[in-house]
Amino acid sequence: MSLRIFFSEETDRDFIRWVSNLLRTFLLEGRITIVGQNAQPDLMIASIWRRHRFPRGLPVVLVSNENWKVFKPHAPLHRYHAVVGLYPPAEPCTFIEYPLAAVHFGVPVEELYTLREELLAVSKTGFCCFVVSKRHRSKKHGNLAAERIALFEQINAWKRVDSAGAVCNNVGYRAPRGTDFLRWIAKYKYMICLENSHEPGYITEKPFQAWFAGTVPIYHGACIERLNGESIIPIRRGDVICELERLESSHAAYETRRRADLTGSRLSLIAFEQQFRKLILDTIPARQHRGSTEQAGWLKSALARLFPGPE
Repeated sequence: MSLRIFFSEETDRDFIRWVSNLLRTFLLEGRITIVGQNAQPDLMIASIWRRHRFPRGLPVVLVSNENWKVFKPHAPLHRYHAVVGLYPPAEPCTFIEYPLAAVHFGVPVEELYTLREELLAVSKTGFCCFVVSKRHRSKKHGNLAAERIALFEQINAWKRVDSAGAVCNNVGYRAPRGTDFLRWIAKYKYMICLENSHEPGYITEKPFQAWFAGTVPIYHGACIERLNGESIIPIRRGDVICELERLESSHAAYETRRRADLTGSRLSLIAFEQQFRKLILDTIPARQHRGSTEQAGWLKSALARLFPGPE
């Protein structure tokens, strides 16, 4: 019997897209079904982004892709059946960890490694790119947010950096999303992709998006030690311009850098899926339902793109 889940924010298409990708295995197995809130659900999935209610008698799972100190929960974590995030919060709760880079782009993580092999062959026609959606000068939004803008300005003063986000846009368009974003990045040799904040345990898709595109990440974050320093340009080493000059003067050195493995092992959702089965699927009974499982038109289309049927 399938567990019916609904999203507290039924209009947040981006959140539903990547969380559905996180739950891809269970959706394909038929262990869970995404329904509307009026279709007698068994479980509610809530986002860290906005306040939400706690429906009487319905378990709620909180999902975060953020730094717990920057984006704080709207309710005590003990109220949730489980909490899903990038690293454990300080507050006691039933916690399940997952790697954001494995789900952010809306395709199975194995496809990202296949795509990298394809994108490594793309000719580099641009020097460096930068994509940031919001300008955060205040440290309350992350202690690296202002630093990455300053780094963009520093490198751009030396050699043009194409900025295709909302911040410092100098190309006249916005970068695409999903795997099209990786294909767009692939034409550049380098990408400035610092985290928003420096918090132990906090790492997002940012260094991976450049690496999957066959582009060298210019990166900084609290989990930098998890990454192969020979595959990135870490800004903590000092003068980034000097390192860029060195790589620009040696094609062999640049190629060695961009072809190096980013991590010691591949991204995987196996540990997350084991915990999700144990702490959620095995503890919340799926009820016998008579209500419809009909989904809103846009949601049905979105899920069809994530999980295409046989042609």
